[in-house]
Amino acid sequence: MPSQSQRASIVLDLFEQYYHRVYCFSRRSLPADAAEDIAQEVFTRLLKLERLPDLTVNVSYLIKIADNLIKRRYNKNQRFNRFLESAETMAPASTRQPAPVIEVDRNELDRHLSHLNPREADAVRLVVCEGLSYQEAAESMGVPVSTVNNWKYRGLQKLKEKYDDPSDSRQHLAAS
Repeated sequence: MPSQSQRASIVLDLFEQYYHRVYCFSRRSLPADAAEDIAQEVFTRLLKLERLPDLTVNVSYLIKIADNLIKRRYNKNQRFNRFLESAETMAPASTRQPAPVIEVDRNELDRHLSHLNPREADAVRLVVCEGLSYQEAAESMGVPVSTVNNWKYRGLQKLKEKYDDPSDSRQHLAAS
């Protein structure tokens, strides 16, 4: 079984001989940075070949690897673009338009959220203010998604009750 250093030596020799030609081949189809990535990937893949010492590797072999990588990259990008297009057409109209950004004074927001227990305040802040998904908020808080949903709901209900009550809003205005 060939050693890693033996394969590395062979790849280094091939790299020194053929890197420029593989790069130029890739450059015909791709921008410079992508072509460089492809050329480097060709030689990285060679390092992984267990039977490399038994092979006779020439420039056409390396260019064929580069060609396959370029085709694979192109197909992957095409699939991703088709996915984006289908997701865009399947999404409801309300999700296609970005939500309006509302500027709120941080101190005022903290004052309103201070009326909630800390977990409810965190849930409202993460989901409503920061725009995290329930899953992301749940992971960051270390609780199940349903718990975040409950805390957010209770927090919003408490805020609604507090600020919809006319007696409280007069007190709120007097305190301001």
